[in-house]
Amino acid sequence: MIVEPFFVAIITAFTYADIRIDFSRSAAWSRILERSWAVLLIDLLVTLIASIGLQSLFTADLFQKVLGVAVLIVSVSFIFADVAAVVVDDAEPWWLLVPRSLGASMVVAWQGATFARAIIVFALSDLLPLTIDDAIQSALVANHASHAALWANAITVMLLVPIVQALCTYVYLDAIRYEPKRS
Repeated sequence: MIVEPFFVAIITAFTYADIRIDFSRSAAWSRILERSWAVLLIDLLVTLIASIGLQSLFTADLFQKVLGVAVLIVSVSFIFADVAAVVVDDAEPWWLLVPRSLGASMVVAWQGATFARAIIVFALSDLLPLTIDDAIQSALVANHASHAALWANAITVMLLVPIVQALCTYVYLDAIRYEPKRS
């Protein structure tokens, strides 16, 4: 859980650097070092919100299920926050980077058809890894591998995070109507 946000920051910064011609590799690494703390906090917060929403869905109480859906909608609204934290150019003052990123994510996610894309990205980044983790962990346990949960999570992160985070970055940049600097 602690390593994944740094991996997310790396993927986001280099995806953004691929689009901008004036954004060098050293600028991308600088952005990663400068903004990783914000991505870590945002991912911890969004994971907490999503897990509360998912746990509420699996209760017997109808009111808890309705609240779980509302909490998941909030979690979907925050799906672009880590991208906004890395991509935003003006991070002054630095302590407002996390709240601004959460706000920017909500504004972007609720624009027209972007919410449907945000739901797809949320499903790919938060729900699909749970299914894949369970399948890999079951296979590792069946083969008597030690620390099956750890290795299943590591495999899932290495396989899904680059693809899903690059997709999330492109969806966010498309939603804010970012014009690439290269053809």
